Amino acid sequence: MLDSCAGQVKPVANSANDTRSPALNKHNFASLLLEHGFTPKTYDFDSTMLGFQHDIFNALIHNDPVFSEQSFIREQPDCPDALLRCELVTQSDDLSAAVQHFYARWFEELRYSNSVLELLNLEMHEDAASIHVLTISKANAMTFVFNIQRGA
Repeated sequence: MLDSCAGQVKPVANSANDTRSPALNKHNFASLLLEHGFTPKTYDFDSTMLGFQHDIFNALIHNDPVFSEQSFIREQPDCPDALLRCELVTQSDDLSAAVQHFYARWFEELRYSNSVLELLNLEMHEDAASIHVLTISKANAMTFVFNIQRGA
């Protein structure tokens, strides 16, 4: 899993299992937000977090065939590398299927259609997966960490 709010998201699992893109390793999401002009003084992250919470709940939790309603979403306004933390609990033990389901929902329902920059970082482990996401459009930006755990 990830320590997703010590100012920076850092892997805490075995780095031999780290499947992140080498290009992503060079970036921290907070600095990318700044590079694109998104700061707490210039952008309303609170409204964006609220909007994404509703979208994520409707796309991934409410009446979802893969993720349990035990899943939850937390705001982390002091953590620019993962402003929203989503703990997703599967209804089965098929972690790979849950990750595939997440990606399908992300690309169909959650991502910005006009993104300027979008990075998704998957860390897959035996019993859990973490997907760290940065998405930026011309007018909006958000960072997330989605932790997926087997529930059954």
